[in-house]
Amino acid sequence: MQRRRGGRAPTGSGLRADAATGHPYKVSSLQVVAGRYQLVRPIGAGGMGRVWQAVDQQLDREIAVKLVKPDLLDGPQRYEAAARFRREARVTAQIGHPGVPAIFDAGLDDASGELFLAMAYLPGLNLRDLLDEAGPLPADWTLAVGAQLASVLEAAHAKQVIHRDLKPANIIVGPAGLVHVVDFGIAAVLDLDAARLTATGDKPGTLNYMAPEQIRAQPAGPAADLYALGALLYEMSTGERLFADRGSAYEVQTAHLKELPDPVRRRRPDMPAELDGLVSRLLSKEPADRGSDAAAVYLRLAELLAAAPASKAPTRDCGDPTWPFRAPLAPARVAAEAAAISPRPTADRGTERLAEADLAYAAADYSTALTAFRSLAKDYETPDPALALHCQVRAAQCLAALGNAASALAGLSSVIERQRRLLGERARPVLRSRRVEVDMLAAVGSGPEAHRRLAVLVPEMAAALGPADADTIEAERLLRAWSAPPQAGPGWPTPPSASPGSPPR
Repeated sequence: MQRRRGGRAPTGSGLRADAATGHPYKVSSLQVVAGRYQLVRPIGAGGMGRVWQAVDQQLDREIAVKLVKPDLLDGPQRYEAAARFRREARVTAQIGHPGVPAIFDAGLDDASGELFLAMAYLPGLNLRDLLDEAGPLPADWTLAVGAQLASVLEAAHAKQVIHRDLKPANIIVGPAGLVHVVDFGIAAVLDLDAARLTATGDKPGTLNYMAPEQIRAQPAGPAADLYALGALLYEMSTGERLFADRGSAYEVQTAHLKELPDPVRRRRPDMPAELDGLVSRLLSKEPADRGSDAAAVYLRLAELLAAAPASKAPTRDCGDPTWPFRAPLAPARVAAEAAAISPRPTADRGTERLAEADLAYAAADYSTALTAFRSLAKDYETPDPALALHCQVRAAQCLAALGNAASALAGLSSVIERQRRLLGERARPVLRSRRVEVDMLAAVGSGPEAHRRLAVLVPEMAAALGPADADTIEAERLLRAWSAPPQAGPGWPTPPSASPGSPPR
């Protein structure tokens, strides 16, 4: 499941790429919201605003910050937009479920005039990217994701909250396999006193997951979310969006209103027959035929999961969603072993192999070390994704030392992006990998770019690790040793360090 990557302007350039469109836009690299939340990089965008990975400077922790699009606050619907945004903060905070991000703060930033929402940062992979990269999911993954979603829906419905836009892009599978539901921006509150925040005839939601009553612009209850869950189970099982073969949006709407999809087992004979029946019921045209009890759906999916064989599917940017069921509360690095999902090298032997690979690298036996690190990365891919990524970084260093710096650099950028998603922007392994990237850029003759990235990296290391940290000091010394970049010329002096970089584990 290789992480799909869009165009993004280099960190520190003052340009960022919109996560939804890929187009760059200008933003201050030091923008601070509400006097404490420093924006780091955009990680998502939706109808209401953009979501940023950020740092809470007061508590020194990574968070996510959602900002309302400025044009929504300037137009004729500014009051509706502000009301919807504030309600999203209240609704999300009230659900109180591990599968819903915790809300820390919300308000108006006096400096920029933007509404903001500060919430927990959720590393991992969203279900849209997971499906695009992996195709149909194994049966146990489908059942586990579905059961966790049903649990979230039960908690939301108990608070009289209807999500109304449950779709893969709003679902995140984290490194420990925990599934989160995000973006309650168009949620409905089943309260007679609640203000109506959508215009008459508005159809909130996303077409491929929209219940028939939503298409008809009728009130949506819990059964509408269960219809979306049925559409998600269908897509996870078959790898295809519901009615995606229709030629137009009108035809998709008509199919939701009048047609039944092919049975799941016609496309996936390996799926449980009971799942086929459950999906068919959830996709019933009439809300009363679907039921409105998400807890009952959870129990059925959990029962099917308990009887399903473990698929041993590999994990990368996310964890195995079956772990919370098969190994409750197990740390991510041992969840696979605790759940007996796949064999893992014993701790002693794994440590020995890693030490042997490091010794080969230190002795300049890069060919042996390259083979060892690649093997370790494959073995640790599921039980310890962070360690697997570390081994991939070391393999890239070996490849560079063998004279293939360009190939190593191309692979390293993908590894760094996955480390960011898994560990966070300020994690030491991410900063060390970026330091290795600087050396590789210099090795391929991109000295000015290497210098520019190092100049950005040093203050970020100091902020995250401290100015007295050994990694910070080493990077700062190299930056001082480098002269100012020349005004012309494609090359750049090779840094004093002869090593292609050697970040410890």
